[in-house]
Amino acid sequence: MNKAELVEAVAEKAELSKRDAEAAVDAVLEVIEAAVVKGEEVKLSGFGFFS
Repeated sequence: MNKAELVEAVAEKAELSKRDAEAAVDAVLEVIEAAVVKGEEVKLSGFGFFS
């Protein structure tokens, strides 16, 4: 699954426009990236672990 497919799936699942879903996906990725850059670990139960 690439980002465009993820955005489409989120839009469908959350009943959002693709624009709103893309904004949400981007926000989540930015928050994860910022935490990792600061040296924090991000643990999303059932999804993944980022460090």
